[in-house]
Amino acid sequence: MEEHKPDILSSLPLELLLYIISFLPFESARLIPLVSTRFRSVWNQALLVAHSHNGSIEDISHVVSRFINNFDEHDPTKNTRRLELHVDKSTFVSTILAPHNVMHMSFFFSGGSKKEDSFCWRLEINDQIPRREYSSGFLVKTLCLASVNSLTYEVVSSMVLEFSLLDSLKICGCKGLTSLTIDSPTKLLHLSISGCPKLRYLEIRSLKLKTFQYQGSLPLIKIHEHFNLTRAIFDVRQGPCYYNNALDMGPLLLIIKNSQSLTLCRWMFEEVIKPSISSSWRSFQFYKLQELRWIDNSMNQENINSMISFLKLCPSIERLFIDIDSNTYSSNEEVSVDAVHACEHARVLRDLKLVKLEGFESEDNKNQLILALQQIVSIDQPLLVLSSIS
Repeated sequence: MEEHKPDILSSLPLELLLYIISFLPFESARLIPLVSTRFRSVWNQALLVAHSHNGSIEDISHVVSRFINNFDEHDPTKNTRRLELHVDKSTFVSTILAPHNVMHMSFFFSGGSKKEDSFCWRLEINDQIPRREYSSGFLVKTLCLASVNSLTYEVVSSMVLEFSLLDSLKICGCKGLTSLTIDSPTKLLHLSISGCPKLRYLEIRSLKLKTFQYQGSLPLIKIHEHFNLTRAIFDVRQGPCYYNNALDMGPLLLIIKNSQSLTLCRWMFEEVIKPSISSSWRSFQFYKLQELRWIDNSMNQENINSMISFLKLCPSIERLFIDIDSNTYSSNEEVSVDAVHACEHARVLRDLKLVKLEGFESEDNKNQLILALQQIVSIDQPLLVLSSIS
């Protein structure tokens, strides 16, 4: 019987283990928690710099900026990647410096209801060209912000102005946010917003924006200069948060017209897009769209007709993903029969190769949809259908 050799490494003092880990590249070091329970604890301590602070919330930016500027991946004494900052007894800030120039910043609050106070936020991205070559410090290119509130949004805004290389921004969990303005004429390339249930107004000024992801109730959206998105996600299954058709779809439609990938809910097509292009139905098309994710609450014949009418606007589509979620908001608009059946027997989709179905409740609905798709797909084009019945 083979004897197990003692684990000499695990028996080393904590200080020595932390020193050894500090020399490892992050991608290798992050596998340490898989070794054992003890190494998981060691890894958590290797990442962490705890900092207690009795000053004001405005001082957060100074502490975090110092943490970022002092970071040096190649110096074992300066390559700590997580800062936990306690401000008085109610505010806690977690900052993580992840690989590939990604910074995560989350806010936590305890006691009191101020964390739910409504606020309007204007966030400016520094569009100035850096004046110097950066030899040290952590360079933030992607910023992920979570749970910013009425007490901290101004502090965050001042910090963002210091990130002159920032090109990707993710905002989530801001429960009190009612109005958001993103101002970055030349720098911002990727924008993601989710988990902001009170958001009613979104204003975007960003000439270079290429990907946009929004999840939640659809707010009023104001677009400044024209730009072309390559990937647009409107996961707005919760429905609209505006009334009386107040959304001006014209500018919004222009920025998604040339997208290669698009996520859309049926109700948004019926209530927002279709009325905007009703006068140019035969000429308007999403010429470059290759991938479509379609979200609906069911797939009865009427809803199938609505989706088919949209697909006829997408001559280059190659991949179609259909998600059925019974909790999705459903439009009360009626589908125009003339628009749906104008080219009933025309096989207008010549490139569609893959259809993936999620959440279908019955085989009948699935077969009904496949039959409708086969009527508009090229005869010579084999169609691969992947499905899961819930």
